Amino acid sequence: MKTILLAGTMLAALAGTAAARDIVVAQSSDLRSNNPGVNRDGNTDSIILHIVEGLVGYANNGEVKPLLAESVDMAPDGLSYTFKLRNDVKFHNGKVLTAEDVVWNWNRYTDPATKWTCLKDFDGNGATHVTGIKAVDASTVTMTLEKPSAVFLGLMSRPECGYTGIISPDSVAADGTFDKPIGTGPFQWDVWKKGEYLHLAKFDGYVSPKNDGKPDGVVGSKRPLVDGIKFMVIPDASTVKAGLQSGVLDTAEISPDLIPEFKDSETTQLIIARNNGKNLFYIQTRDPVLSKPAIRRAMAQALDLDQLVAAASNGTGEANGSMISSDSVYYSDVQKKRLPYDLEAAKKELDASGYKGEPISIIANKRGNVPSFPAAVMAQAMLQQIGLNVQIEVLDYATQVDRRRSGNYQIISQSVTPRLDPALMYSFYVGDKDKNASLMWDDPKARDLMKAAYAEIDPKKRQAIFDEFHELMLQEMPGIFLYDMVDVWGATKALKGQPVWQSNARLWEVSLDK
Repeated sequence: MKTILLAGTMLAALAGTAAARDIVVAQSSDLRSNNPGVNRDGNTDSIILHIVEGLVGYANNGEVKPLLAESVDMAPDGLSYTFKLRNDVKFHNGKVLTAEDVVWNWNRYTDPATKWTCLKDFDGNGATHVTGIKAVDASTVTMTLEKPSAVFLGLMSRPECGYTGIISPDSVAADGTFDKPIGTGPFQWDVWKKGEYLHLAKFDGYVSPKNDGKPDGVVGSKRPLVDGIKFMVIPDASTVKAGLQSGVLDTAEISPDLIPEFKDSETTQLIIARNNGKNLFYIQTRDPVLSKPAIRRAMAQALDLDQLVAAASNGTGEANGSMISSDSVYYSDVQKKRLPYDLEAAKKELDASGYKGEPISIIANKRGNVPSFPAAVMAQAMLQQIGLNVQIEVLDYATQVDRRRSGNYQIISQSVTPRLDPALMYSFYVGDKDKNASLMWDDPKARDLMKAAYAEIDPKKRQAIFDEFHELMLQEMPGIFLYDMVDVWGATKALKGQPVWQSNARLWEVSLDK
């Protein structure tokens, strides 16, 4: 109750003081750290996104494109990358970006003292090993790798890494402590009142990368069209709803059960944006019952996926049985394949498997912004039609996560946050279950294909790997993928543009009517 009253008081105060051309957005929690890629979470990533930029970044379709770099050239052997910097980039303090700045940033990120979240991805303990970096001249940087990596650029572009954002050395105080991020993004650091709000100011010196005039991931048109952004800390959903309906807030994530209300409102608008995250049934393939592929295939054939998705997503989702997002450049005709809805075929698979009515439990949670529980309810009814003894176990989210990580489950109805390169998405599910009990699938062939996807640089050959992987998945059904995640946001009628991307607030190319 205290939190709700405090948030309400903040909204009342904001109503009288907010600048007319600031976008006011609600987030459920405060910024954890203003140090890019250090002590971060999703809300922190959303804020940092507006302040810093990396050498490269993701486009909407998952391709990695130049951002601070004008061009990126990979050596024929895949062991070095040369980044030619744009000549129109300035930091928020007015200083021009140089190659030495890039080298300084990389050395800082890879210093263990920085505690960069993504250090293990580049130091030889993970997917890629960067062995060197050099400023060739004032606007050219070369990075060298121990071995070719198809995910090197994608890893640098991830939100978890703080986008490997290039900041001015002036961001660090004389004593070596981090002060504030002085980046190159469309908005700059302004005021942080911890626990209440963070304000970013428009960077008047900002120049977008080359683009077609439209926003595209983090690499398209990025004009700051308002004077600033105010990120309000409002954990209570009812307060967020009231703020949007009153016009005190301009935009925020809302619960899917508010879709009809916002869609039909005269004062608010509904914003639906598909992202690369996945909603799925995660299956324990070492369970005595579910270790049989025939039972897992029977389950998949018993699900009317289109009907299930329509109900679980409040009509916002579209069925996708692939690990790869529908928006990905790698979403091919093969990826569109899924086992057909066929109750008779499912019953035959089940009979052949020797299933004797053993109980099967689906673990779900009731968080309002994910379809875990409604998807489980729909699946239970559909699976019971073919004779499966399915029950639902409802747990709080933290306990559900613990059960998955320990491997103590049969089926979990869950959502997985966006990973734009398919190989990075695979790594959440595939690998050695003896070393990591949270993984879903440890088929040797699947593990070999995942490793190949990490190493293969040629896009056509990568596509072939991804397609072979999907065909294998349809045979083994280690999990049942339902649909790509959907961001559901509300906004005032005055807001123009698309304020969300990959579950992050993205407030460039967004404006407010006067």
